Amino acid sequence: MEKYSRQIILKEIGTEGQKKLQEAIVAIVGVGALGTVAAELLARAGVGKLLLIDRDVVEESNLPRQILFIENDLGRSKAVAGKEKLEKINSSISVEAAAIHLHPKNIDLLNASNLILDCTDNLQTRFLLNDYCGKNQKPWIYAAAIRTQGYVFPILPGKPCLRCFMKQETGETCDTVGVLNTITASIASLQTTLALKMILGEEVKPQLYQYDIWNQEFKTLVVKTNPACPTCQGNYERLYQEQEIRSIQFCSTGRYQIMGKPQNLGAVQQRWEKIGVVRRENGLLQFRNLLLFEDGRAVIKADSEQEAWASYSKWIGN
Repeated sequence: MEKYSRQIILKEIGTEGQKKLQEAIVAIVGVGALGTVAAELLARAGVGKLLLIDRDVVEESNLPRQILFIENDLGRSKAVAGKEKLEKINSSISVEAAAIHLHPKNIDLLNASNLILDCTDNLQTRFLLNDYCGKNQKPWIYAAAIRTQGYVFPILPGKPCLRCFMKQETGETCDTVGVLNTITASIASLQTTLALKMILGEEVKPQLYQYDIWNQEFKTLVVKTNPACPTCQGNYERLYQEQEIRSIQFCSTGRYQIMGKPQNLGAVQQRWEKIGVVRRENGLLQFRNLLLFEDGRAVIKADSEQEAWASYSKWIGN
C-alpha cells in the first residue's frame, strides 16, 4: 500500500477508505478537458475500475487543456488514447474504453458502474444521463466549464436532478467562445473530490457549485426539486425517444447529413467568424468542413458518423 500511503494517513480516507476506492467502478462520459483530469486523478487515487466513454478524436486545439494527450495522439480516439495513458500511470487498476456516441440503445453499458461522472459538452447526452440515473437510482455528478466559469452539481437518488433547474439549450461551445485551462482543471478537481466522498460514503449535499476562476468568485446555490420536472415524476422520455438529431450518410462521398433544430444563421455566423472564414449565401453558412442551413440541417464532411456528430456538437452546439 506504499503507493497510496499519503492518502491512507488522511483521516478522511484511511485503510478502509482505500479499500472502498479499489472496489469502486466509475464511468466517465466525455474524455475531454474535464474527463482527462478527472480520470487521471481517480486513477492515481486507486479507484479500481474506470470506464472511459467518448465519441471524439484528439485534435491539436485539445492539447492545452486535455492533459492525458500529447501531440502523438492527434487523430486518435480519445477513449482509447486515454485508456493507454491511464494504464501507464497505474497498472494495478482496470480501464475500459468505449469509443462510441452514447444513446438510448447502448446506455446499458453503464449498468455496472457505481458512479457516473458527466464530463460531456452537450445537453442531449446530459439529459439522457439524467433520465438513466433517475430510473436506475444511480448517483452521478454533472460538471461543465466554459470561458472562465465552471459548474459542478452532485445528483443523488431521490434528490433534485439536472432538469429541475436546467431547461434551455445553448449554441455556445468552448470552440466558439473559448475556455481557460485552469477552470477545467479546477472544476474537474472539485468533481473528483465529490466523487471520492461519495465512494467513501461521506455526505454530499445536492447543491450547485459555481466558480469563476478569473475573478476568484465561488458560489454555492441551493437547488430544489421542481414539481414539474419530468424526470422526478418518473417520465424518462430521453431513454425511449428516437435521437433528436438524425444522421444520414451520403453514398460514397464522405459526407453526412445531420438533421438538427432551426438555427439563427446570423448568430451562428458571428460566433464562427471569431474562429475563421465564413461564407453565407442562399440561406446557408459554409465553415470549415460543414454547411449549415436555416432549418437546422447540416452537411458535414467526415470520415465517420461519429466524427460528423462530433463536428456538429463542436461548432453548432446542442
